[in-house]
Amino acid sequence: MNLQRILKVSILKKITGIVLLALIAWAAWLLQPVKIMAVHKEEGIATVLVENFPRWQWWQQAWFKSHQRELQERYGIPVGNKDGSWSIFFMGWQDGYRKDSLYDQDSDLLCFDDMNTDINCIRKEPLLWVSKNAYGVVHYW
Repeated sequence: MNLQRILKVSILKKITGIVLLALIAWAAWLLQPVKIMAVHKEEGIATVLVENFPRWQWWQQAWFKSHQRELQERYGIPVGNKDGSWSIFFMGWQDGYRKDSLYDQDSDLLCFDDMNTDINCIRKEPLLWVSKNAYGVVHYW
């Protein structure tokens, strides 16, 4: 009887250790810092290409609110329209820029005209859209 109890406790300890290790690995993955890979701007619109962006919208919003000053100082965004409105699109950065081959298979690409190269497109992976209207109301999508 004691041997069975010892085995159960031993198995429980191993399972607890594995679960704890998995939780620590998951938390470390979640808490990776966001990397801003590139910023593309035009009047009233900025597209920010990011890696390690938070998964949940509430966390994305919190990240944006806590990094607004850095975005303004370092990247000059948001870029406002004459009426004060603006939009910022956060897009995933999978495998870098690629060339648009001008076929339907590339319809999932977003291309940037502010680059002096034909390798100026990314695969669309929208993560967060933040906009402020002319009345000063900020929306998150």
